[in-house]
Amino acid sequence: MPTVELSRVRLFYAEKGAGDPVVFLNGLSGDHGYWMGQLRAFARRYRCLAVDNRDVGQSSYATEAYTIRDMAGDVMELLAHLRVPPVHLVGLSMGGMIAQELALARPDLVRSLALVSTLARADDWFRGTLEAFGLIRRQVPNTASFFEAILPWWVSYRFFDAPERAAWLRWLLHQNPFDQRLDGFLRQLQAIARHDAFERLPSLGCPVLLLVGEDDSVAPPRYTRQLHERIPHARVLVLPEVGHAPPIENPGQFNASLAEFLAG
Repeated sequence: MPTVELSRVRLFYAEKGAGDPVVFLNGLSGDHGYWMGQLRAFARRYRCLAVDNRDVGQSSYATEAYTIRDMAGDVMELLAHLRVPPVHLVGLSMGGMIAQELALARPDLVRSLALVSTLARADDWFRGTLEAFGLIRRQVPNTASFFEAILPWWVSYRFFDAPERAAWLRWLLHQNPFDQRLDGFLRQLQAIARHDAFERLPSLGCPVLLLVGEDDSVAPPRYTRQLHERIPHARVLVLPEVGHAPPIENPGQFNASLAEFLAG
């Protein structure tokens, strides 16, 4: 699992498999570990890369504010450094925002785009959610405790029907040895709050899949409908009985939906 020194940041990424490249981009506070189940599943057919964004995991921390476009620039530079041919790009939540900006800036780098649990721009309601997240994170000692605190927001209420699943997820959250620092969390939060690709999205020409959990309380399905209005040729899938974390809540369902799209 290598680290690459780029012009502005040092990025860590995980890689597995061979074939057409698929790049996985994570959301707020998430690192490559979120996608390890997908790397195992898709490496049978694809060259899979999962990136630690700046300010998280084993990538470098920033010293000043930045934008989602800056984060997309990091990924573009990484792909150029690795000489990766045009990729299938999969982005969840903040990762979906990064994926939008990358595909808009460099359509030649993107074969297809899967946008998961994300939105075209942050509105007042969404920014209110982010402000609440910031208040919660300031009150807890680490990122794992933050995600424990917002678990009813993060996953579907149905996830709690099997108490052992919630207990497993709480345990898993505390296993990451590279917990995100508070300053990195707040910079990522600020970048998300300023995201706005709404007016530019109709220029996307590649195949697009829009995935959202029917019980998503962080980026509810109305945001996916808004994305679809701006990208009419996109295919929309509302995943039943999951919230904001489909790859964790029901990996079989998520992987099957993504595999069908990539194969097409």
